[in-house]
Amino acid sequence: MKRLARHILLAAAALLICACTDNPADEIRPGGGAATFSIATTRSRTGGEAAEEEYPWNCCAIRIYKKTEEGRELIRRYNKRSEMPASLWLLAGDYAIAVEAGSSAEASFTEPTYKGEADFEITDGRTTMVEVECRIVNTMVKVVYDATIAATFKESYSTEAVFSDPKNPKAPRLTYTQSATGYFMLPAEATTLNWTFRGKGEKNGQPLELEKTGSKELTPEPGVRYELKLKYSADLGGALDFTLALDENPDEVDDPIIFVPTPQIAGEGFDMTQTQDYLSGAQSYRITSIADMATIAVQAGGQTFTVPATGAYPEDTNGIALAYTNSTEMRLTLGEAFFSLLPAGEHTVTLTATDADEGESTKESKIRMLQGAAGLVPTDCWNARGRLEAQVHDPATAHDVKIRYRRAGTTEWTVVEAAAAEAGKYVADAADIQANTTYESQLLFGEETVNGIARTTTDDGTQIPNSDYEQWSKDSSISKDALIPSPSTVGQWWDTGNHGSATLGVNVTSNVNDPRPGSAGTTAAKLQSQKVQMLGIGKFAAGNLFVGRYLGTNGTNGVIAFSKPFDFTYRPKKLRFWYKGNTGTIDNAESASGKNKGDSDISTVYLCLCATTGPHITNTADAGTFFASTDRTIKYCTNFTGDKGNTNDAEGHVIGAAVWEKDNSYQQSEWKQFEVDVEYYPEYEGERPAYLLLIASASKYGDYFTGSTQSVMYLDDLEIVY
Repeated sequence: MKRLARHILLAAAALLICACTDNPADEIRPGGGAATFSIATTRSRTGGEAAEEEYPWNCCAIRIYKKTEEGRELIRRYNKRSEMPASLWLLAGDYAIAVEAGSSAEASFTEPTYKGEADFEITDGRTTMVEVECRIVNTMVKVVYDATIAATFKESYSTEAVFSDPKNPKAPRLTYTQSATGYFMLPAEATTLNWTFRGKGEKNGQPLELEKTGSKELTPEPGVRYELKLKYSADLGGALDFTLALDENPDEVDDPIIFVPTPQIAGEGFDMTQTQDYLSGAQSYRITSIADMATIAVQAGGQTFTVPATGAYPEDTNGIALAYTNSTEMRLTLGEAFFSLLPAGEHTVTLTATDADEGESTKESKIRMLQGAAGLVPTDCWNARGRLEAQVHDPATAHDVKIRYRRAGTTEWTVVEAAAAEAGKYVADAADIQANTTYESQLLFGEETVNGIARTTTDDGTQIPNSDYEQWSKDSSISKDALIPSPSTVGQWWDTGNHGSATLGVNVTSNVNDPRPGSAGTTAAKLQSQKVQMLGIGKFAAGNLFVGRYLGTNGTNGVIAFSKPFDFTYRPKKLRFWYKGNTGTIDNAESASGKNKGDSDISTVYLCLCATTGPHITNTADAGTFFASTDRTIKYCTNFTGDKGNTNDAEGHVIGAAVWEKDNSYQQSEWKQFEVDVEYYPEYEGERPAYLLLIASASKYGDYFTGSTQSVMYLDDLEIVY
């Protein structure tokens, strides 16, 4: 458990005279002497950047007591740190110091309260260091407002936190109008935290006023923080859903400042600032301190070894030995068994020495291992091939050189023969190398392993920009105020049919402040199918998103370029996305679709990997230009210049696809993550795609102006899994 504390250090040069002179340091008397005090504080990580003389030290009490047979006698009191004299004479004996800093307010946003005590002894002619640890004694309540609160309750919002009976006007309480931490001084009987949220705003053009209350039985403890997280969301039916989470985990921070010399670490016979080449042998470090040493930690190659520094520590299986001169001076030696844990290449050995007074020093030592595995280099990501590499210091001594490899976390190795590639370097082929995966490799001479395991993590495959649907803007180049899921039209990846529907004043696809659970963002995409009309003229429009570009509108028809050039590195395995929504019954039908009113609409998301050199152009006035998710051939424009026609057609094919569809028998009112496998077509095995086509639609037959006005799709955090 971490501890939120302020530390006070008092250095007392001890001898005492009952009455202080004008300059006590000028006079030394037998049996007495001067006590000097210095106070240092840390700044609380939750308390801001307080200046030295500002809160809490401008409202504190520092008391010094003399211990007697009857108890203890108050001999000094200071209300500010600045009131303490530079020197103070005390008699030899037993003493105590008590510190109270901060406010005594029952509830405050700005004034936490700290308390601490310590006993100390003044002995003749000696200096005594006294550390007082002042711990926070408040119970803290932090209120965190999600971005959806401010976006929804634009007129006002607040949360009142009250301990015990909220009807009692004397109960400790605070009102939060923004995210903040409050500090409460609680009586023992305060065991219930009550909260009330009040908000005023607007929803769908109508006034919205909300009040939510809750309570939680607690066992308040000093220095413990409780956290209320408030978020607003509207479900698909328009009802209110208010999420409130209580985090009861202690949130305590320890930030001591101790003014003592820390341990010293130096290389024995070498400069630790210089990289050391290593082939064999041992390397030693000299460690000294003023206080008794406690522990030495050695970290390298992702492993940490802790050596107790309380006596001789003979070399163990990790190759670490400690030669013990005395409690403040010793030699740490790293032998061949330790360095055999490291693969070829440069490494940092980190040494951390800690003494009995909690003084700590950390130093780094750079090591270049001249022999061992050197990792994996992907060479043909699409076909999952790579090259294993190793360093051999003296090829003349090497025999039967091999490299073995495996996925991290597995136990079975694959062993392959290695061949000399250049001076000191051996290579071998690796298969089944996947994206975003950590591989381990190790050099072998015959059956003998040579030094440590090298670890390499491959890159992830390419993702579509803005697939979290956080960036939106308006594009008026075709129609007024068409909303697009892109920061601008420059470098645009996603587009929608809004360019067509916006001519009649409607965006069928929009951004909403309702992200999926756990999202790092604040928005999602909402695809709402609807009948778009003006003055009695209009057509059914499907809520949709696609990779490509809307080229233009001809009457009530649209011309669209589907797909974009895509940098395929690794082979896609799945399409993953978050969805919630409703699929309705068709209430708008065109005969060309082959569907009738009363049939089920279909919500769909599909990805196609296209072996083409241009995008597929669709004109909704011409069903012959339509593309279906099951098609394996595809027409495309070889000289795409943005013209609004289906000119310069060529024919390519789809080498693989991932297709997700749901009819009106399936409804999903809460966010859910889906994964769809990419099916690769065997007739095109060996080919690589150049264009990526991806379409999401709340109504599958929207290109035929057919679907349901009850169909709505929410989409968030779409990604390609490699």
